[in-house]
Amino acid sequence: MAWLVIGLLLLMIAMGMPIGFALMIAATISMAVSGIDLIMAPIQMFSGVNKVVLLAIPLFIFMGELMGATSISDRIIALARALVGWMRGGLAHVNVVTSMFMAEMSGSAVADAAVMSKIFVPSMAKQGYPKPFAAAVTATSATLGIIIPPSIPMVLYGVTTNTSIKDLFIAGIVPGILLGGAFMITSYIFARREGHPVDAAFELPRLGRAFKAALVPLMIPVLVVGGLIGGFVTPTEAAALGAVAALVFGWVMRRDLDTRIVYGLAVATVRQTSVVMMIIAGSAVLGQFLANEQIPQKIAEGLGGLTESYVLRLLLINVFLLFLGMFLHASAAIIVVVPMLLPLSQQMGIDPVHFGVIVCLNLGIGQQTPPVASVLLTVCSATGLKIEEVMGYCKWFILAMFATLLVVSFLPVTATWFL
Repeated sequence: MAWLVIGLLLLMIAMGMPIGFALMIAATISMAVSGIDLIMAPIQMFSGVNKVVLLAIPLFIFMGELMGATSISDRIIALARALVGWMRGGLAHVNVVTSMFMAEMSGSAVADAAVMSKIFVPSMAKQGYPKPFAAAVTATSATLGIIIPPSIPMVLYGVTTNTSIKDLFIAGIVPGILLGGAFMITSYIFARREGHPVDAAFELPRLGRAFKAALVPLMIPVLVVGGLIGGFVTPTEAAALGAVAALVFGWVMRRDLDTRIVYGLAVATVRQTSVVMMIIAGSAVLGQFLANEQIPQKIAEGLGGLTESYVLRLLLINVFLLFLGMFLHASAAIIVVVPMLLPLSQQMGIDPVHFGVIVCLNLGIGQQTPPVASVLLTVCSATGLKIEEVMGYCKWFILAMFATLLVVSFLPVTATWFL
């Protein structure tokens, strides 16, 4: 019966039903099947979202919205151009480095993709880059938003598994840099093969001016993540601190914001948060049903029984996560699937922090692969390109993501160096 409920859930998602509603319906059916009084459904849903740490999600989203509505993106792009624009295929490298900086401010790959696609794809096309290549770079580099802290999927993973969010944020730094480097190497290979131009010669004074202009915006995420790592604030307090700092910078210091703009950003934040919270509420009931049926333990036993090899087990986990990432939203995948795989990872001796980074990398690849491909679809929608056009280039960047995933999976020190 448990597998019937899971199958029904996947069917409803495949039919296009919003994931939050699909989870709630599947959860209600699971309760009815288990003979649990349905009056417990709203109680279980409320308890699932009634956690202070989850306040970090709307606050991080609001911080990203505020920083995206100011001149911050222009300052970050200017800094990235001064840093790496002198390389062959300069604007592609600027795209990647900008995404690395912006990842520190939004925590959402889709949000980064929506902003960057409107800025970089037209700019790169004007400089002679193939438009599908520009879209591919923009889409894949946006994935850095869920690896480099602060990361909303990492917050959800921490809440779901009772893992330190602070440790998860630190663990994402090195893999995020490795992934950004892999994207730049891929871009450079295309630049040499297709003759992509240099953006601008390196000038130290220009770099100094760009760094000075971007210093305050860059200090906001440093303040947020640094305060969290230093133990001075909780994740929720860190997110609130970042939102207030972004509001002060945009409204008081730069005058980029006004009451009307801030209200619109708050509405957008509420809409995005409601989607995540509906997923969490629905999965709270479904997760309880799966726990009662001991589905996580059975999956762990099933996958573990296929082989005794540590390497093959880890590869199986990655393949399973990659497959689910193609069909499930990252938030739903973390909340529903991670509790199923966590027992097996613990049996294998994988640190929960390391496993969290592996999960986020896998789901980041899922954001680029159809049929869901949430980030890729966002970029295609913004640029008017077809998925098949972009995939011609995107597949090579996805290959770079696979390579990074394997490195992080089999070299735990890349994520646990600080433990």
